[in-house]
Amino acid sequence: MIIDSLTKQFIQNHEDVNPNEIALKAQKFPEVDIKVAAHQIASRQKAKKKLPTWFENKEVVFPERVPLEQSSSERAAKFKASLVNGKSMIDLTGGMGVDDWAFSFVFDQLVYAERQDYLASVSAQNFKTLGRNNIEVINGDSLEWLGQSEQQFDMIYVDPARRDEHNKKVVMISDCEPNLIDHQDLLQEKAKSVLIKLSPMLDIKQSLRQLNNVSKVWVIAVEGECKEILFYIDHQIEKKNTQIECVDLKSNNTESIFSFILEDEEYTGVELASELYDYLYEPNAAVMKGGAFKSVANQFGLKKVHLNSHLYTSDKLIETFPGRAFKIKASIQVQKKALQKNLPSLKANLSVRNFPQTVDQLKKKLKLKDGGDQYLFATTLFNNDKVLLKCEKIS
Repeated sequence: MIIDSLTKQFIQNHEDVNPNEIALKAQKFPEVDIKVAAHQIASRQKAKKKLPTWFENKEVVFPERVPLEQSSSERAAKFKASLVNGKSMIDLTGGMGVDDWAFSFVFDQLVYAERQDYLASVSAQNFKTLGRNNIEVINGDSLEWLGQSEQQFDMIYVDPARRDEHNKKVVMISDCEPNLIDHQDLLQEKAKSVLIKLSPMLDIKQSLRQLNNVSKVWVIAVEGECKEILFYIDHQIEKKNTQIECVDLKSNNTESIFSFILEDEEYTGVELASELYDYLYEPNAAVMKGGAFKSVANQFGLKKVHLNSHLYTSDKLIETFPGRAFKIKASIQVQKKALQKNLPSLKANLSVRNFPQTVDQLKKKLKLKDGGDQYLFATTLFNNDKVLLKCEKIS
């Protein structure tokens, strides 16, 4: 996709302008392709945080038919690339190519395959612009190409499309395109390993039953929001246990990583609290999605406040806990009068864990306002009492 020089200059001059206002400038700038400019400006504004390297390069073109929201963030792509390396790999579902850009730094040779002509063309242009000359672009059906090719790869990467023919979101592996369950023999024949990126809404245990020989799973959250799940298949080793790593890529450029063995989680016990201690712990989104409810308690010596609450308590402050830590200030009855006595402002950040009412229902009942530096957890305790835990956030 070639953007003419006048339109390119217009984009640079209006980088901070609301894209919705750009269309109003069409008559004033007849020589500018306003539709293209508006899309590029909107995309660049989103990319400033999500894809900073791509944003900094003024020659990068953002494809019109692929929402930027569907691509990996640069941070997540770099993290994926830190997990693997080798001489050769192929991406069967190229898309915008952010992951391939990151992988190209850790693989000597990379094949990007994309069936859409337009997307393959734009990606080839961007790879060249970004100086990634070790990426070969294949425009066509990737599985057909792979089946006919004699080349063997160290790794195959797949990020199946998670929308059906009606453009509705799908989650299950069998509903994605391509359906990897039907092509596992081909993938094993053509590569030493396979890395699969799937929806954060996916049922991990069900997926492990459907995919052969998964040795490791990464649950990746970015700034507290679960974004993707990676399944790693190593055809060179015999699977024994499944390791799950729960990763939170934080806003301060640090990472929180919690690892556990799935089989240990299933067969181990957890200690329930008989009282509330000084500190309350809430696991981050990646740990919650990974299902490490007992493992996180056992590794850090915590007790669950209730079997189904997924909140934990301890008399020690654990600075390395993968989630949020709070100082418990009071346990309050779920009544407005009792709450107002302990929290006169009736202003706090409310969360609900294993509780019969929603956040909105409770806020209405208690006349509670959002905000401030106080935190309330509506939850069920070890004795089945329903309470509000007033807390101060530590980390």
